[in-house]
Amino acid sequence: MSSNLLVELGRLFRLRNRVVEGVLHDVRQRYVGSVFGIAWAALFPLLQLGVYAGLYTFIFKVRPSGFEQSQYVILVFSGLVPLMAFNEAVTSATGSLTANKNLLMNTVFPAELIPLRAALAAQVPGLFGLTITMVAGFLFGYTGWQAIVLVPLFWLLLFMFAMGVGWLLSLLSLVARDIQYGMGIVLMMLMVLSPFAYTPEMVPSALKAIIYFNPMSYFVLCFQQAICYGHMPDLINVLGCLILASTSFFVGFALFQRAKRMFFDYV
Repeated sequence: MSSNLLVELGRLFRLRNRVVEGVLHDVRQRYVGSVFGIAWAALFPLLQLGVYAGLYTFIFKVRPSGFEQSQYVILVFSGLVPLMAFNEAVTSATGSLTANKNLLMNTVFPAELIPLRAALAAQVPGLFGLTITMVAGFLFGYTGWQAIVLVPLFWLLLFMFAMGVGWLLSLLSLVARDIQYGMGIVLMMLMVLSPFAYTPEMVPSALKAIIYFNPMSYFVLCFQQAICYGHMPDLINVLGCLILASTSFFVGFALFQRAKRMFFDYV
């Protein structure tokens, strides 16, 4: 890692108070004018999790061998939460520069903070969903106390992965607005191909490689193993999360630093 990159990351850290102020502003703006206001941050993940759980439990009637109904619901919840959080973070970060063109050339407000604060603000519903899942896991006795340490760590790695992708896509969307539309399809495919409603053992051997080609599978499996199964995630999944998060975050940030002025010419 170059010294310049460390300096720029340090600068972002020193501006953390400004980031917090921006996140609070974005959260308030996101729900302004709605009847329920910020309560939607809790209602939306609760309803979304409930719909998926009902769909796979009562309509599709999917049930891994040896699972009770309550454990399967926790499996679905713990797999969906990281997918929802990733989708929200990437989507918000991607459109952030386009929506805040007036800040791009502001030398007082670093452009790197715009996607960062957008992605952080988008984590609020996901954190409510995570809280619901963790509480349910503890109540039903599936979640171990080690999850209190493991889950925040994997959430941080998930955010780093999403942030690196978000920095790159936010620049590309300044040139090609199609990025924001095509991204929806890619995110949907990543979600469908992630094992949030089934276990890897349920997948035919010939298709099992597809799971591990999907980067989101590593995060989904880590969350499920920590929350639903109550044990330390498998080493291969942990390493996958570490490699994806660190590579995405530092490469994404470095490329953003180098290319931002060139892309800002398109504003």
